[in-house]
Amino acid sequence: MKILVDPQYLPSGDITSSTRLGPGITCAKFLGALGSRTQWDRLYDESFAGPVDRLQVARNLILHAKAINAVTSNLDFAQHRLIVTDGVYEPYQDFTADGYQGERPSGFNEERRFGRGIGYQVIDRNGKSDPRKAFDLAVFWKDYIDYNELELAYDTFDPNGDLTSSVLLTMPEVPASYEVSFSYGLETTYNGSLQSKNELLEILP
Repeated sequence: MKILVDPQYLPSGDITSSTRLGPGITCAKFLGALGSRTQWDRLYDESFAGPVDRLQVARNLILHAKAINAVTSNLDFAQHRLIVTDGVYEPYQDFTADGYQGERPSGFNEERRFGRGIGYQVIDRNGKSDPRKAFDLAVFWKDYIDYNELELAYDTFDPNGDLTSSVLLTMPEVPASYEVSFSYGLETTYNGSLQSKNELLEILP
């Protein structure tokens, strides 16, 4: 299918943090996520030896901008905030002019490197992750947007032992033609362990 993008949000030319990807959304939203802040100049391409293809990353992030705007325009989420918690990933291992040294990222982090995978949380008025609303978000996205993989991830890694929930959304690579296909995979995990495949499972505090 061909992605329809408002011409004013089609990435071109010099891609910077202020490049607009959708109404009220710039590249900075995905580069400045809590716990994964980075800058364009610190990102590397697949060979880990040259600058990242910013235009490709920006095209991939357009799909995430669309997903975010679908939520912000939905009154069911008006009392909550949708935040990016796992933005574009910058590997922290050592680099040399000859290439990459150390273990290369894999899985969701590899998707994050190129703006295909982004992690989100739904935050309540008290500034805390809301597991119930995260489940609602996952169901909403499952029903109303296109995606490659959607993971509803619960964990108790918080030092307080509180249940935290994230929605990890993975999109396909977006070529210059904007012709893409989606695989619509679903899963639920708890502390990194698979709980359900091809369906969403709600886990409550």
